[in-house]
Amino acid sequence: MTEETNDEKYVLVIGSATLDVIGKLQSYPEPGTSNPAKIRTSFGGVARNIAENLARLGCPVKLVTAVGDDQFGDQLRAYTVNAGVDLSETLVVPGGRTSTYVAMINDSGGLHLAADDMVVLKEISPEVIQAKADLFKQAAMICVDANLATETLDAIFNLAHRMGVPVCADPATTSLAHRFLPYLDRIDLITPNTSE
Repeated sequence: MTEETNDEKYVLVIGSATLDVIGKLQSYPEPGTSNPAKIRTSFGGVARNIAENLARLGCPVKLVTAVGDDQFGDQLRAYTVNAGVDLSETLVVPGGRTSTYVAMINDSGGLHLAADDMVVLKEISPEVIQAKADLFKQAAMICVDANLATETLDAIFNLAHRMGVPVCADPATTSLAHRFLPYLDRIDLITPNTSE
């Protein structure tokens, strides 16, 4: 393992990291009762997924996210570090719950219902971003997802603009895509799906 040199550029990814629990229903869902399904778990979160994919492609990447000091947070961090992502700037929140996304896929493959618990991401405040300003200086690019609070996004875009670092933005979901509207002139690459 080599030490990072001071002039080595990396992609700085900021946003969500989750435990994903996905159930694929085996028949039309019946409300108010248990429904047969194939259920799988994996580690996700838009920012974490981007960071893992970049690392697996050989790109140096640092991930700023927040996880709880719980079993899922420990497992998520171990898995992500093993994929090659630098998590040295990730927040481990005492007493916090690691973000979880639960989805039910209907028998035809479409999303039936989803729920998420991402309250721990509130720990990534504008003050935390300002304290990590030096990370922006050596970044080749900033990647951010819309799961962050609007004031945190504002701090990220302002820092990136001030330091001349290009920004890639992923809206994450249709209900959050509007959070990027004030920054469209500062986004160099955006990756929405059709609905976003």
